[in-house]
Amino acid sequence: MSLYLRIIHGAGVGQVLPVPAGQPVTLGRSGSASYAFDDPLLSRKHCAVESRGDQCRIVDLQSRNGTFVNGQRIGAVLLKLGDRIKIGNIVFEVCPAGPMQLPPGVPTGPHMTAPLSQAQLGQTIAAPQGQRLCQGCSRPLGPQGGRELKGRLLCAACLDRFDVDEDLIDGFKLLERIEVNSFGATYVAQQKLMGRNVVVKTIAVTGEEEAQRAMRRFLREAKAGGRLSHPGIVELYDVNEQAGLMYIVTEHVEGDNLEKLLRERNGAPLPGLQVTRAMLQIAEALQYAHEQQIVHRDVKPGNVLIRRQDGRAKLQGFNLAKNLERAGYSVITADGETLGTPYYMSPEQVRSAKNVDPRSDVYSWAATFYHCVSGKLPLEARSYGEFIEKVFNEEPPPLDKHVPSAPRPLVDLLARCLAREPDQRPATMAAVVTELEPILRALEQR
Repeated sequence: MSLYLRIIHGAGVGQVLPVPAGQPVTLGRSGSASYAFDDPLLSRKHCAVESRGDQCRIVDLQSRNGTFVNGQRIGAVLLKLGDRIKIGNIVFEVCPAGPMQLPPGVPTGPHMTAPLSQAQLGQTIAAPQGQRLCQGCSRPLGPQGGRELKGRLLCAACLDRFDVDEDLIDGFKLLERIEVNSFGATYVAQQKLMGRNVVVKTIAVTGEEEAQRAMRRFLREAKAGGRLSHPGIVELYDVNEQAGLMYIVTEHVEGDNLEKLLRERNGAPLPGLQVTRAMLQIAEALQYAHEQQIVHRDVKPGNVLIRRQDGRAKLQGFNLAKNLERAGYSVITADGETLGTPYYMSPEQVRSAKNVDPRSDVYSWAATFYHCVSGKLPLEARSYGEFIEKVFNEEPPPLDKHVPSAPRPLVDLLARCLAREPDQRPATMAAVVTELEPILRALEQR
């Protein structure tokens, strides 16, 4: 079911936040959260809410100050309509995706069951007269105001994004932090010598075993990406180390990834022609990588970038790449370790990532294609455990169950690519490209 979270207390009171069916949303103070709030008591990503089938679940994301449902601190719990959620100074009420009290100018009616559009949602968060806006994201700053940074007044989320040590790495001016994990961070930066914007991924080198393993994966990305030169692959420029900080410099692609584009459509499918064109380009990129003896192992919507200027699809995320050329090269992946993103992984990768071959990328490519063109995951599951059960025992429903107008050759191709047994899939990405090219030509002629 789809539902809304209505703010009944705290900054933004009166706003309604859609929670589309099948699309988890995160709440926090980081700009990378689905919904960001200027509240210092929130963690960067504080909690997540997901609605699947007739159930809705909230999970605390190890927040500093806790997530409360009906006055009780929770780790994870199923939500009911009317429940009250408190995070920081903000209280939400769980509302059905039907008639509700909305701000003036936002359409409503007895049959309003679709999530609000981005334009409509924008009306619910417009700043009251005289209230100042964040100069980073243009959201209202709220009663607590913002903080000035380098001449701009920013909310807490944008302050977290732009408050970076510009001169951390020689030769680069760090502009914006776009991702943080336990081992390092990723930035958009200006490469001073070349006068161009790039992406800089860093990792701190420590003596801890887990960090050392991350460092080896990081180096593997550099070694794999450094030998790949293809218009459909994000280009690697440099790998280096400075004072115990390892970093990789890659091409900065102006545009959005398919995961973000799906999220912006509230889980609705992306246009079939554009998806087919993009996924053909990604298939060609994977064909090239496989010919260089590289298996990607993490093909997913979040790793497919669509360049804004021309719609060109480019594949990123070779940090899990496996080199097939050198015996033992992937030994840092322990037996039984899966890596990757669960809902796009092949059954053999779920068992162990150590011994997968290019046919695993064929599966992940098809799972990505299927999700983007239908709005549905090939194997819908409410938990990782349920997914594990399904990936070994069920075949995904044919694409035309969700997209009746899908061409029969595309339905058949994706079904074979998503076969549980690797031997039943196309043996190479070259074979996939050969089948997909006429499908795309037929769609372009419609």
